[in-house]
Amino acid sequence: MEEHMPEKKKQILLSAMKLFASKGYVQTTMQEVASFCKMSKGSVYQYYSSKDELLLNIFMYQSKLLKDRLLMVEREKQPNPRERLVSKIGVYIHIWNEHPEFIKMQMRDNTEHTTSKELREHMQQMSKFNVETLMESLQDIYGEQFSPYMLDSATLLSSLIFTYMYMKLFDNVPIEMDSISRFIVTIMDYVAEGMLKYGPEPLLNGSMFGFGDEEHLKPKQLHPLVLVKQLREAVESMDIDSTEKESWNKQDVLDSIQVLEEELLQVRPRKVILLGMLLNLKEIAPRTSLYERLCKSIEALSGSTPSTLRQ
Repeated sequence: MEEHMPEKKKQILLSAMKLFASKGYVQTTMQEVASFCKMSKGSVYQYYSSKDELLLNIFMYQSKLLKDRLLMVEREKQPNPRERLVSKIGVYIHIWNEHPEFIKMQMRDNTEHTTSKELREHMQQMSKFNVETLMESLQDIYGEQFSPYMLDSATLLSSLIFTYMYMKLFDNVPIEMDSISRFIVTIMDYVAEGMLKYGPEPLLNGSMFGFGDEEHLKPKQLHPLVLVKQLREAVESMDIDSTEKESWNKQDVLDSIQVLEEELLQVRPRKVILLGMLLNLKEIAPRTSLYERLCKSIEALSGSTPSTLRQ
């Protein structure tokens, strides 16, 4: 998980981040970094060969911290996609709260003054990673029908996270950090409802940001076994009120999921079983977007065409 680097190397990195945030990248010298750390300049160069390398490592450190903590959220196996997004937003917020200098450093346009191609490529990769992470969460909540608005909504979501944290950290607005994530997701609920209701033309597309083919921006398609597991967890957490008891039976749905999982574990899963179980599960389609994703994933795996089951 989170990288355990030598203590001196980490001390230099965090010290440089503070200096770059307060003085700027150009104005800060390696000698000043060394003095801040109470080390010799030679000791600093033992870990970082140049100021460019030091700046790159700051970004790489923050990126790894982010990815490791987001992975921890995924491993918590929270079946509710809305709660997963709340937790993911919390990851961004708490990392920024731990290292506000990282945000200040970027706001000073420090990266404009480096010729490091590796740094620019790394920043572009992280930009794509952040977009894909947020889009994946939005699709889990709002389903395939929300696909045209994924990029616009991920951009809005990212802006909301940054704006609220800026107000909290730099304007000292007394906002409870734990309230920010849930409130932002509530805002996104209303955004999604309005977009789906009124159907405006999307403003953004991948080519504007150098992402290339629009297919690249679509969340990665998971293997059917992964989706089946997520679907089982979601169904197990569902509450059935008295008006729904006649429309679907929770145990019957779980039994169908079990049969589907066992069939997918076969060397050659039988299409008739896969399609039959998907038909049995159709009744939960309105309750979770996982059913739609499972149909498409099985279609890609088996070459079958279960699209009629989703109508």
